[in-house]
Amino acid sequence: MKHRLKPLAAAIALGLPMCVHAQTSDRALPTVVVREKAFDAYDVTRTPAATKTDTPILLTPQSVQVVPRAVLNEQNVLTLTDAVRNVAGVGADFGFNGSAQPLLILRGFQTTSMTASGSMSGMSSYYINGVKVQGVPLNMANVEAVEVVKGPASVLYGRSEPGGLVNVVPRALTAAPYLGLEQTVGQYGLSRSLVEGGGALNGDQTLLGRVSVSYERNDSSRDFVKNRLGSFSGTLAWVPDTDTRVALTLDHGAQTYRNDFGIPADGDRPARLPASRQYNDSPELSKISSNSVLLDAQTRLSPNWTIKGRVVSLRSDTREVDVWPYRENYGLNTETCNNAAGLSRLCRYYFYVRPDGRLKLDQATVDLVGEVQLGATTHKLLAEVDHYRTKKTGDVYFTQINSVDVFNPSLGGAPALDTSVPLSVDDHNQWTSLTLQDQIAFGGGWHGVFALRHDRTEAIYSMVPGTEPNKQSFTTPRIGAVWAFAPNQTLFAQYQDSVAANNGRDLTGKALEAERARQIEFGWKQTALDGRFNTTLAVFELEKRNRADYSLFPLVTTIGKARSRGLEVDAIGQVSPQLAVMASYTYLDAKVTQDPFYKGTRLANAARHAGSLWGRWKFDEQWAAGVGLFAQGQRQGDNANSFQLPGYARVDAMLSYGFRTGGGKGSLQFNLKNVFDKVHYTGSHPLVKDWIQVGAPRTASLTLRLDY
Repeated sequence: MKHRLKPLAAAIALGLPMCVHAQTSDRALPTVVVREKAFDAYDVTRTPAATKTDTPILLTPQSVQVVPRAVLNEQNVLTLTDAVRNVAGVGADFGFNGSAQPLLILRGFQTTSMTASGSMSGMSSYYINGVKVQGVPLNMANVEAVEVVKGPASVLYGRSEPGGLVNVVPRALTAAPYLGLEQTVGQYGLSRSLVEGGGALNGDQTLLGRVSVSYERNDSSRDFVKNRLGSFSGTLAWVPDTDTRVALTLDHGAQTYRNDFGIPADGDRPARLPASRQYNDSPELSKISSNSVLLDAQTRLSPNWTIKGRVVSLRSDTREVDVWPYRENYGLNTETCNNAAGLSRLCRYYFYVRPDGRLKLDQATVDLVGEVQLGATTHKLLAEVDHYRTKKTGDVYFTQINSVDVFNPSLGGAPALDTSVPLSVDDHNQWTSLTLQDQIAFGGGWHGVFALRHDRTEAIYSMVPGTEPNKQSFTTPRIGAVWAFAPNQTLFAQYQDSVAANNGRDLTGKALEAERARQIEFGWKQTALDGRFNTTLAVFELEKRNRADYSLFPLVTTIGKARSRGLEVDAIGQVSPQLAVMASYTYLDAKVTQDPFYKGTRLANAARHAGSLWGRWKFDEQWAAGVGLFAQGQRQGDNANSFQLPGYARVDAMLSYGFRTGGGKGSLQFNLKNVFDKVHYTGSHPLVKDWIQVGAPRTASLTLRLDY
């Protein structure tokens, strides 16, 4: 069977309809959290990510993990991919928009559907303080923590892929005055600068403010690859008392990049090429500029009831002009890339690029949260109404420009994009939803969660004018239970449905069923050492159905299924005053269970065994050292299982020195990533054999932090 890219290109040429989602979701956007916490703390015991209420992780019937600021700082995390490698069941796919927009994998499934048809560029999907965004650059310099909710989350967050979600929490407001300066320099042109400050703006501390400005550049060890990211974030909050707060947040991000398209497979392994080899030499850098405004308010109506409201508006301008290497020859110019006798040449394309794109995202959410006592049971109730709409505009272009020799390429002279043949796209998505949730404390250590969400949705991705969007309604349930069978130990179980991607329409114009999923999960959680060390063990079975089948394209059907089963162990905490640890292990069996061509194949980029171990040792109040091991077993490189990515184990190290200066404190930190310079491959696009992501070589960096 041919890869899906080729029939999709033919569809564009023929003007056939194709549909996919372009979605966002809800939770509190940058909110006001007045707190003081040590930057080196590993203890994470609460998060609202899995329930949208203030619930201890120990009493949440779902696997939830948090990568705290301490780990992000110690590992000198520059990308979201670097952060989530500390969590069991989370990996990375190939991304299209630079290192600031990664494409993640949870429990074997990408965070953006790879079976529903649609644009690949701008597909990176994650949550920023509860808002689902796609194609928005992520500034890791302004991150307090990274939360990972594993398994379906549609009941609380709307349409989303079933593997789970990754939520990035920006740094919070504090009442105490604060000024922070940070500068990182490293190999391959790495430089990241950060200035942040905040605190109370008046004497009675009812006005709080925070501002963060950062700029990052990284030229990479790979040919032609560049990444620049400038960011601004500012929040002004009014907190008249403990019951009420209103906050206004403005964010701006500007990214320029030339994407790393990796290397091709040769036979069943990555091609043996120079470590720097990369075939995207676009004469122009791609760009994205995004601006968002958030109004976030809440007030306590009574001792037991609180109402919250959030309104967000995001606008992005994009210019996508990367050159895409691909071995398939569409015959749109005189050059050929015939690889019948073995890998020799790559054709190169401007592949559905959008040089003048616009993204609009508008969302409004109202939550009512309360607690009532009914007999011997306590009920924590949540009712939420949510409406959002997102729309992408701008013509796309598909042109074949030339071909290059894989092993002896002549690069550096790619022609500019020809914009004489535009292809219009209708690409929007919206929903209106009602969510009801009841968290019940039964007594005797028993707790339950019952939730129901109803969505009315509209979605389309089509290049045929006049195509009707798919309008569908969905009701998704969630049922969970927790038993605190011993002090600081619980057992949990949960069943949950989810709604994923829009599959578009068939040749007759009939709307295809959306991708759906269901999961059952069991687990054990423990909090030890007076709450300083937390462990979660989970076993699960997750099935995704209505995967689109393109084997008879342009006839599209939704008959495919894929199943993911596994065991995950996560542990994090302060073992002793000197030693802090974050560790994970994953066993994953993820395969296609129904498909005319791919039945029985393993899901791409899903290693059967993976794990991580990071430890930090404090010698005294000044000196500390850390070392980490990050390992993955062999992975299938594409859906057809036609090639494999070898397993690897990578070692990172850190040494830091803390000091006092001018009434504040500072640190000087040295990081060495990939200590043994291990050649490794972090992921591959599941639809093709030509975009294998090469892991970074040994890389040194030095970071100076000053906090006042």
